[in-house]
Amino acid sequence: MEVMSNHIYELKVYDPFLLVGALIVCVTGAWITMRLVTRVAQTHGRQRLGWYCLASMAGASFVWCTHFAAMLAYHCNAQVHLDPLRTGVSLLVMLGAMPLAVMLAVRLYGRGGCMVGGVVLGLGIAGMHYIGMAAYRLDALVAWNGLLVVASVLIGAGCSATALMLALRPVNPRREIETTLALVGAVAGLHFTGMEAMRVVAMPQHMLAVHDNGQFLALGVSVIGGTMLMLIAGIASFVIDGSVRQESYEELHRMAMSDGLTGLPNRISFNERLHNEVSRADRDGEQFAVIGIDLNKFKEINDTRGHAAGDIVLTTLAERFSALLADGEFVARLGGDEFIAIHRTSDSAELHGFVERIQQALNQPIPIEDYVVTSGGSIGVAVYPVDASDSETLISRADMAMYRAKTDPHHTIWYYESALDQNMRARRALGEDLKVAMNSGQLSLFYQVQTVVATGEVSGYEALLRWEHPERGAIAPPEILQLADENGLIIKLGEWVLQTACEAAAGWNENVRVAVNMSAAQFLQPRFVVAVQENLARSGLAADRLVIEITEETVQRNPDRALAMANSLQALGVRLALDEFGGTHSVLHMLRAFPFSKLKIDRSLMQQVDTDPVVAQLVRSILLMGHALRISVLAQGIETRGQFSIASAEGCDEGQGYLIGHPAQSAQAAATIGGGSFASSIRAVPSPAFSPEI
Repeated sequence: MEVMSNHIYELKVYDPFLLVGALIVCVTGAWITMRLVTRVAQTHGRQRLGWYCLASMAGASFVWCTHFAAMLAYHCNAQVHLDPLRTGVSLLVMLGAMPLAVMLAVRLYGRGGCMVGGVVLGLGIAGMHYIGMAAYRLDALVAWNGLLVVASVLIGAGCSATALMLALRPVNPRREIETTLALVGAVAGLHFTGMEAMRVVAMPQHMLAVHDNGQFLALGVSVIGGTMLMLIAGIASFVIDGSVRQESYEELHRMAMSDGLTGLPNRISFNERLHNEVSRADRDGEQFAVIGIDLNKFKEINDTRGHAAGDIVLTTLAERFSALLADGEFVARLGGDEFIAIHRTSDSAELHGFVERIQQALNQPIPIEDYVVTSGGSIGVAVYPVDASDSETLISRADMAMYRAKTDPHHTIWYYESALDQNMRARRALGEDLKVAMNSGQLSLFYQVQTVVATGEVSGYEALLRWEHPERGAIAPPEILQLADENGLIIKLGEWVLQTACEAAAGWNENVRVAVNMSAAQFLQPRFVVAVQENLARSGLAADRLVIEITEETVQRNPDRALAMANSLQALGVRLALDEFGGTHSVLHMLRAFPFSKLKIDRSLMQQVDTDPVVAQLVRSILLMGHALRISVLAQGIETRGQFSIASAEGCDEGQGYLIGHPAQSAQAAATIGGGSFASSIRAVPSPAFSPEI
């Protein structure tokens, strides 16, 4: 009868519904668990701890659920009871084995760690399985096949080690499938091999026993449903994290490819775009231009207004450039005050139009708080493949054209020409030579004497910069200053001149002064007064023996800052001189060069002419100068009898102001409104005729 029983019950029967449910849980759980293990290996700190806990819970729950559901799906014609204590212990074994296995595999990274972790996980699955089978109480004798039990444990450990090893390698779709199948093999292989190792020895009375299939089915469905909810939560966490990671990656990519200040594409992004444009042009036989853009006054704005103002200039221009872009056009910021653009076209008129739009954006005023600046810019253009056959040469030639525009006082846009190569190389070489000259003592100061005209007594010396180039000979001072400005050396050069002049003058006679010319960029920088103080203290030169010379152009560039600097220097005792007065950039030069027939004295002067002696002398000088140049002079803003009397006494030709007449809609009304009888008396006063002798 025993042989017959073994023969009858050797083929095991399973409930297909629960078995399919167990398989779904096993495959889904294995996939999400291995993805979570991969995420554990990729993260650190608290984030790793979170993924570690999630992987452990998901792994333990799906393994236990697979076993429990498949066990409940097993049909045997014997009474079955579940021991709740042992069932709970089987779950606890899995809850301990899974996190320990993952920790060993990740911490002991490599094949050895995965082998150790795989053994722990395999033993955990085996312990969970056989404790669970012990909780599965049959009202019949059970016999075990020892070889199959050992084989089940080896299958579990081997497949677990393989799964962990694959999970810690770079992820790809194929690797995910392999990892999932390995872990499914560990769980399902161990379970069904272990079930095959169990033999139920049924007595004849057991043949009539009824298995409570409905109760086990409900229990199995509940376990599967609960575990699926946990796995869904794990999947949701993984998907959310993947989405966040993708967003983070995209943000990092955007940051890596964009300029942090302006938001424009950066150098990396430009190089990528340029490579694509070259490939496109070669493939389609098209042309495109690279346009180099360099701001002319950015360094000056930074030095005089501060870096915050410079940032506003850059962001404002970036917004303007972005707004003017059309299809096939691209603008990037390379760094500092350098921008670069790409324009795809085969039409030169289109290209000229794009370049002109850039120029207009550069030349529009930029409001910054209570003042306005205009940066301007130099633009250089090179066309592919007309001007260059590769991207590196194309950029270089656009730069050459841009620097040529920077040195040309009349043209701010230059298109590349082959003749620029030699000139630009020479210019750049000379700029590098200046850097060497400043560090090797090739620069020197000459001193030109200044005397009192009446007595011939020496009053001071003006420091003049000289550079004796070892190959080119003497370099003209204006060229030295221009080179220094182009190469960002103007401040450093000015500091050297100031320091050297102060040290030299400290050894002269105490009545002799030294005059030092200062560039606008240096005079207007916030730290200039401090630099003067430091040089005076270091050299021991008295403040009243130093004369700082500036030009009208420096004052006009930033009148408020220039006045503040002048007052600060005066407070130190330093003297200030207006250099190049009457020169080509002076107002006096305009009087000589332009055919003016009338000078109008500003109202602000006339308002103080009868209260401030200095202003009165200034008005007198203007009248003398105008008459000497045979130019009629009109005084604006005459509002009092005193102002009128001074204007008349000094020989002013014409007058205008409320004392004489108020504005009106018609000339006839204006002649009768305002001054009343005094206006009539004014009209009775003849204007003095001027002559060259006056």
